[in-house]
Amino acid sequence: MSKIFDNLLSTKSLHSKDPIDRYIFDHSLRYTPEQFELLEDIKNLPEKIQPWLGSTDEAQFFQLLIRLMNGKRAIEIGTFTGYTSLAIALALPSDGELITCDITDEYIRQDIWIKAGIRNKINLQIRPALETLKDLLKTYGSNSFDFIFIDGDKENYLQYYELSLELIHSNGLIAIDNTLWNGRVLNENDISIETITIRQMNELVKNDNRIDISFLRLGDGTTLYFTFVFLRIIIQKCFSSVHISPNRNQLQYSFIRTNSDRIVERFKRRTTSDIFQIHIHYDTSVKKLLNDEQRLIKEAVEAATKFWSKAIRPKYKLNNRIRLARQCPSRKMFIVENDYSVHYCSEKCLDETHCGDIIVPYEHLQQCHVCNKDRKCERIGTNGSGVNAEFILYVSALDTNRCEPIDTLATASFCQLEPEQDRPIAGNINVCPWRLRGDRIWRDFDRLVSTIKHEILHTLVFSSGLFAFFRDSNGEPFTERDPATRWPKAYDEKLQVYTPSDKVLKQIVRKNWKIRGGLMNKIILMLVTPKVQAIVREHFSCSTLEGAELENQGSIGTALTHWEKRLFEHEIMTGTYTQESVISNLTLALLEDSGWYDVSYEYGKPLLWGRNLGCDFVKTSCKQWIDSKLEKKQSPYPFCISSSKPNLSKRICDYTYDKVVMCNLIEYPTAVPLEYQV
Repeated sequence: MSKIFDNLLSTKSLHSKDPIDRYIFDHSLRYTPEQFELLEDIKNLPEKIQPWLGSTDEAQFFQLLIRLMNGKRAIEIGTFTGYTSLAIALALPSDGELITCDITDEYIRQDIWIKAGIRNKINLQIRPALETLKDLLKTYGSNSFDFIFIDGDKENYLQYYELSLELIHSNGLIAIDNTLWNGRVLNENDISIETITIRQMNELVKNDNRIDISFLRLGDGTTLYFTFVFLRIIIQKCFSSVHISPNRNQLQYSFIRTNSDRIVERFKRRTTSDIFQIHIHYDTSVKKLLNDEQRLIKEAVEAATKFWSKAIRPKYKLNNRIRLARQCPSRKMFIVENDYSVHYCSEKCLDETHCGDIIVPYEHLQQCHVCNKDRKCERIGTNGSGVNAEFILYVSALDTNRCEPIDTLATASFCQLEPEQDRPIAGNINVCPWRLRGDRIWRDFDRLVSTIKHEILHTLVFSSGLFAFFRDSNGEPFTERDPATRWPKAYDEKLQVYTPSDKVLKQIVRKNWKIRGGLMNKIILMLVTPKVQAIVREHFSCSTLEGAELENQGSIGTALTHWEKRLFEHEIMTGTYTQESVISNLTLALLEDSGWYDVSYEYGKPLLWGRNLGCDFVKTSCKQWIDSKLEKKQSPYPFCISSSKPNLSKRICDYTYDKVVMCNLIEYPTAVPLEYQV
């Protein structure tokens, strides 16, 4: 075999004259018949390009690493004959994928790939690798690959490196070839663009705190980079969810209301032994996922719904099946006198009724209710069989436009209410499928369950579209209703939601709010229902606190539908996931204050952020809090401060003394709004 490598450069490890090296190679390297055939074929190539072949010991080492890490998806930049491609593909599982890039297929032995039975695993891209990598980011998203091997044109190594850091997932591995460059990196007189670039690359990775590094004298120098789990989380945007409320044309009641004596029959006070019956319906989009992705979603959804079915119970039990109302093609709808629970469509019903992002199955629907132009109303068709539960959770995995922000993991929406107490009885959670395909952080089961719990709460209670339907402890609406329709009187056209009473949602003005540029009047919105108010006053030790502040940043799907991140950092119902979240008594209190649920507070966990820090913390800006602490030479806890170039390797104990943390402040490329500057 050694004669095959007679023309290879002296720094290639396989050409070493050292007897120890030869002994290692003779007692470790293994070749399949296809690999041996490809190596023999190297002799037929022009002599000047034979050294382009990657070292076979390097390729075998990659196989070992890929198998150890259970790698499934890989990228190779620079294919040449396809020898390393063959080795990588052989190490991948049957459903694995290697995307290999080159600008020509002149020397690639695809026939040997076919003979080895791995051609179906290889996606060959014949075009500039930078184009391929950028397209992979669009197609698969960040953090999508297990292993990346860079062995292409040297002048683009720095760009390949940065794009690879975007594509590789946490705990992924990047290997770069030719980092010794035949010894030329040591030759100060060599100022070729290739040599200069490799020197720059070696200096860059040495000082890059985003990675672990191992520089091996393997082949022509192989540098391995291993990404930190926690660091990849910090570098990425925080994970977020998006909640969309149905507008008034989409929001409907779903039961036919008859008279008051029938209400008593259909709604009975629950016993404490009852559990909340949530029916899970998986959309066809979930069934189209890979088997392990389906399993992941289903196990997480079932774990999350099991938690909520025990932690809360609707105050009134439904005694008949849920059948959702059919949607109408226009805004024009009719309400029959003394039958407020049913909206009649003008002329016809839509062929399809949606709940969030999915089409509701026919068997879950009521018959069609219509009125003609003469206002003659009738019911057409038959009712579906319905669902014997108290809430229907529709779960989908659709790549919708609301999944486009790179930090969005899932979206949620409630869709219909029952008419007696206005409680939501159906909702949709959509898991953004590219996250399942690409991000191993997203595959963290506990984090996925936490995200699903969060989304379920959006469908049950935490929605700006539901606040106007909250009821007091006696079952009476907090918000004034239109006597003709029973819907809340006021509607916010901008937010597309009914406007709640100030007994639920209240606007507060904080005067003399300190920012970098001076002082301002800060307008905030707070949930001020009784239990919520009591919980936050006790938590912050601030007896004058009006309520719990809502998030005011982000899109319509984040603002006003989450707790304020500044004050409730790791509560499950903040808008972004940045550390281990908890379901606190604050969120459980909101469920109780809606008037729809009885709550078991033993399921709540302590919220540590901001605890007992007083009114100065909860009623003033970050800048005022930090400045006042620094003036007294005190810690600005729970916030941290850092230099313009923080040392990400410096870690300290957190405030609970049970975990190690770091100050991960980052410098934004553009100025943040003045009110958030410290």
